[in-house]
Amino acid sequence: MIRLLTLIAISLLSSSSYAIDICDVLNLKNCSGVTKQGRRTSLQSLPSPATSAMLNPATTSFDRGIGVELIHQSGNNLVWNLASGTGKLGGALISSSLENSFFGNRVSEIDNDYLERNLNKKQYVTKKHSLALGGKLFRKKHVSLDVGLMLKRHTKIGRINPGVGASGQLGPFRLGAAHYQDDFYLRGNSLDGTESYSERFMVSTYSIGTKIYNFSFDVGAIKTRYKRDEKDTEIFIYSGSYIYKNIMFNLAHRSEKSPAPKFIDDRLEYREETSNIFAGIQASLGKHLILGVNYNYFLLQEVSFLATISL
Repeated sequence: MIRLLTLIAISLLSSSSYAIDICDVLNLKNCSGVTKQGRRTSLQSLPSPATSAMLNPATTSFDRGIGVELIHQSGNNLVWNLASGTGKLGGALISSSLENSFFGNRVSEIDNDYLERNLNKKQYVTKKHSLALGGKLFRKKHVSLDVGLMLKRHTKIGRINPGVGASGQLGPFRLGAAHYQDDFYLRGNSLDGTESYSERFMVSTYSIGTKIYNFSFDVGAIKTRYKRDEKDTEIFIYSGSYIYKNIMFNLAHRSEKSPAPKFIDDRLEYREETSNIFAGIQASLGKHLILGVNYNYFLLQEVSFLATISL
């Protein structure tokens, strides 16, 4: 069913007759590839529209055309995200959940699996797909509001979970909030007698930020409640970006407070709080290609490479 919804959404976005964006007509300085990466009402400092759309579907890219984002990390499958926009509507199909990554939610894992994949720098794989749809509700000089819908499906469990989001500007402030359902699945092990376990849980995200010339700053929160845990999981992300000509620099700090074990100094530690740093750089090579390098995007202290192709 989610494939059908995706095809309908992309068809709608491609065939809509909304007015052409001025960036499609004029070769303006502020319409370069990396500049367009941050053209959303909130979460402007995050490294890509797909990253922000995972937190809040109202921050999908509205730019006309089709864009493909590819992330490559050695020893892992290629992560791809597809986006399409009309100028007033936008949609993103995200091939892999960004859970247990720097900008994602923290979900439970089997301890040995978590330890092994961190030692081997393997990304967390959920077999999950997400569809985010957003639209501009109204835009004024200092006030604006966008809304969004999210659909998430775990292939093992099979059901589709909904979510909603809102993103807007109020004076100098950029505000966003989203609320969605999701699933996680833990496989059982016949050798030690453990049974498989699945749970539907709720996630809420909030953000506030501002933009000063070419600098963008955001503070974001991800709050999750699991039935199996006594305490909620809380993640705070402080992020900033700076655009210089056709180059964008990103820097972020993530603070996590959760009952889940943490990978520290090549072993598991059961401390409640931990923190991480993210850094990235992207450059526009012409109008249709962006290349970049990220550090710690998947919380593995790894280096990954980013390419964004727009048509």
